[in-house]
Amino acid sequence: MITLIIPLQQFLSIIFTIVWIEIIYFVVKSVSVAKTLFKMSGLKKYLKQETQWYMLRLEHPKPSDFYLSAWQTTRSVVPLLIWRTLLFLTSISIVISSMTYYIINGKIGYWFIYLTHWGLTVNTLTTAFSVFISARSYFVGPISAEFKLPWYIKVYWVLYNIGVPLAFLITIFYWSLLYEAGIEEELNHSLDVAIHGINSLVMFLLTASAAQPCRLLHFYQPLQFSVIYVIFGVIYYLAGGVEQEGNPWIYPVVNWANPGPTIGVVAITGLLLLLLHLLIVVMSRARDAIAGKFVKIQLGTQAEVVPLRQPGPSRT
Repeated sequence: MITLIIPLQQFLSIIFTIVWIEIIYFVVKSVSVAKTLFKMSGLKKYLKQETQWYMLRLEHPKPSDFYLSAWQTTRSVVPLLIWRTLLFLTSISIVISSMTYYIINGKIGYWFIYLTHWGLTVNTLTTAFSVFISARSYFVGPISAEFKLPWYIKVYWVLYNIGVPLAFLITIFYWSLLYEAGIEEELNHSLDVAIHGINSLVMFLLTASAAQPCRLLHFYQPLQFSVIYVIFGVIYYLAGGVEQEGNPWIYPVVNWANPGPTIGVVAITGLLLLLLHLLIVVMSRARDAIAGKFVKIQLGTQAEVVPLRQPGPSRT
């Protein structure tokens, strides 16, 4: 009898390849649907609406889009609450696993310098706020936006706008530049490989299952976050900071001892982040268009005042 043993690294690579094929397929379908959508409603009209100054703000007339899925036919918050809880548990488990290895090896201070870990932190906060919003809607009732969106929805929206494109960027950055060069951030190889696939998967699933909008003009939010990280990197370098192997950089491709190439890498990365934000805008529009075509909403579920769990007045 021949026993076939697949190394964990190869197994994870196979899993991530399958996952990314599914994501790419969804993106291709999203672009296709978006083209049809733009032809039907008019790209010019869409851009005119999305580029109004008020679109810079964190306001939306339908707060239920932040705690109900585009794919459900009722106003029950339970399905999305359970789903978001699973995504949060996945995110927090990754963070705990990663930090545990750093603590065991006495290198916990280095954990906080890597962009991947900044991204994981944002991902965890994003999924945590998504659970809070869904749970609050379940136990308290519908969220009102009579005057403006509550602060916790605005915080979630900002975290979401930063976390999703950042997760995709980190995955692309790792697999295109770091993996082949043998550069690892995690102290466990299998965890290093897993983290740089699961982070994007969690954010993709959060986007695909939601109904909230992704505004074109909100590109400044992930861009501001990236600028903050770049400033941190410069200060860390000037202060004599090193990475866990003792090298005077956080990433070898972002070495401020060679400012010319580094500025080029930073500029290209910033442009890629903007393109990823645009991609997520298209994906969100396509998600809503597909759901609107195939999901039949039950009568009366469109109204914001319909109770989610039990009768009672809407409270903020």
